[in-house]
Amino acid sequence: MTRFDIEQLKGKYNHKKIVFFVGRHIEYKGLPYLINAEKFVKSDCVFIIAGNGPLTEKIKSSCKSERVFFVGRLSDDELLQYHYAASVFAFPSITKNEAFGVALAEAMYCYTPAVTFTIEGSGVNWVNLNGITGIECPNRDSKAFAVAIDKILSNDALAAQYATAAHERVAENFTITKMMEKMNEVYSELD
Repeated sequence: MTRFDIEQLKGKYNHKKIVFFVGRHIEYKGLPYLINAEKFVKSDCVFIIAGNGPLTEKIKSSCKSERVFFVGRLSDDELLQYHYAASVFAFPSITKNEAFGVALAEAMYCYTPAVTFTIEGSGVNWVNLNGITGIECPNRDSKAFAVAIDKILSNDALAAQYATAAHERVAENFTITKMMEKMNEVYSELD
């Protein structure tokens, strides 16, 4: 993947800022809340919805916006390009069925600030730190989600600050190397 690949991808969407979602289209992923939030986002941007699932057709048929694009399942290379091209990673999961958020950590590692909902009992809000790596919104509040997206899209300095902090958070805590180091520390303490 080169910078050209990312610019070429952005060109597909007229170089507008990209709000990106990837995940299974199932109830707890909260995709209907993101589709609803899109109506309230004032920034000139596009929403890219990757993945599929049992709710895909229902969500597509309910969405009439010309700035929402459903791209289906992506290859690993395509996913990486979208992560680096995105200005915001939308992670609208709504229940603790979303225990951690691997897709969230992947996006953050690619310097993409995230917008999430508060989910009591989930690790999502431990991965994305409100006001540090992105913005956390009251659960199921599509208007607040839209305001958070606009806040990041309209403030390049804030977006860059969140992006750097997001990458650092994942690099320092959630890579395989870091997880192995922490596991070894725990095992050493048990001896």
